[in-house]
Amino acid sequence: MNIPFHPNTGDGTHCFQAAMRMALGALMPGREFTYEELDEISRKEPGMWTWPTAAMLWMLGRGLEVELVEDFDYLAFADGGEDYLIERYGEEVGRAQAANSDVEREREIAREFARKGSVERRPADLADIRSRVEDGWVVIVNLNAAALAGEQGYTGHFVVVCEAGEDAVTLHDPGLPPKPGLAVPSERFMAAWAYPTARDRNLMAIRRPSGG
Repeated sequence: MNIPFHPNTGDGTHCFQAAMRMALGALMPGREFTYEELDEISRKEPGMWTWPTAAMLWMLGRGLEVELVEDFDYLAFADGGEDYLIERYGEEVGRAQAANSDVEREREIAREFARKGSVERRPADLADIRSRVEDGWVVIVNLNAAALAGEQGYTGHFVVVCEAGEDAVTLHDPGLPPKPGLAVPSERFMAAWAYPTARDRNLMAIRRPSGG
């Protein structure tokens, strides 16, 4: 699939919107989305990280298929909020997610998504990525940008996976800095993807309905 590349904005706060713009560019090629539109679709707040939940609901409402493979309980989050994030991800990642999110609003969106979305509750693996890419899905994953760069710490970051080979995974990384067609050694990709543990490997897969 020809997936167009779009970079993050200059302030570095739109990696998810850039990834979504790439996906929609491949799946809805007759429509060009601006970052302002994508901010509204994803309900982004200035200076905050973006949860993909609102955007997934929007895509489902436009007839796209959306699948998640991740060990995350949306109803438990809707009920428990920050406490669930810390229980699920640990202190470092859970508190970072809460500090950079409007948790109360996200709880409401999560409750709606739990009724409408499709989630396979388990850690994803490279075979999941490969099979979906081969079947015409656009695959977006959330990983640790610091680990992807070989650094310490945690920064949640969205990238589009173009190919998952045995030795390397090819990404459209919106940055910053933007890196289209970035080939990352599989071991480094897995370290960034399985952060803080292998339980945290996730993917979002999007495609047009079969025959659509």
